[in-house]
Amino acid sequence: MGIVEYYARALTRGRFSLISFAIQPLSFIFIVYIVSGGRFLNTALAGAIVSFIAGVGIADLAIELVGMKTRSRFYDIIMSLPGSNWRKALGISVGMSVPAFPYVVLLTAILLWRLGVGAFPRMLGAIISLWLWSVGVGFLLGVKGKEPVQVMRLSNLLVTGLTVFPPVYYPVSVLSEWLAKVLIFFPTVSASQVLSGAGGSAPLITTLLWGILGLVFLLRFKGLEG
Repeated sequence: MGIVEYYARALTRGRFSLISFAIQPLSFIFIVYIVSGGRFLNTALAGAIVSFIAGVGIADLAIELVGMKTRSRFYDIIMSLPGSNWRKALGISVGMSVPAFPYVVLLTAILLWRLGVGAFPRMLGAIISLWLWSVGVGFLLGVKGKEPVQVMRLSNLLVTGLTVFPPVYYPVSVLSEWLAKVLIFFPTVSASQVLSGAGGSAPLITTLLWGILGLVFLLRFKGLEG
């Protein structure tokens, strides 16, 4: 809890920190809503949730972990704390995700209002699974990465490639059938499908499997030395 509290205070400090953190996903909701005339609002809201989760896991967490290698004293303090390494990894992951939490809760509440409370179990499963996968990838990048600048560029490329271009903010149905069948296996696309109330059980199963993979990455964490 101490690690979580540290990151929560550090990342939410400042008047505009939470606003600047959320400006891109909220902008995409606005753009998709205007362009689609409101028809794709559920998907746009789901896409923003996916972007918040993928962003804090793949980008923010990975960059923070690589930065720790250059801040050896801070890293040594964390690793000297009592508890297993995977619990420390979990604490860092939860702490880095704190800025996204209020937005994910708000957007999820709006989607529940539109879809009905019966959709909550599927949405919760998708959110947890996507978060596990995202922080798992973040830890993989953080442990394997050598230079903060390179990890920053790679993580930004991954987040953009996985959330902006695939059907995350817009429905998969607007794409050709063969392309939709391929992209639905992307963790971000399958999670967006579940969160927006589209598709059957296949997107949920796909998202859960990606979550299990992320959990494996977390459990295998032994330290930033790889």
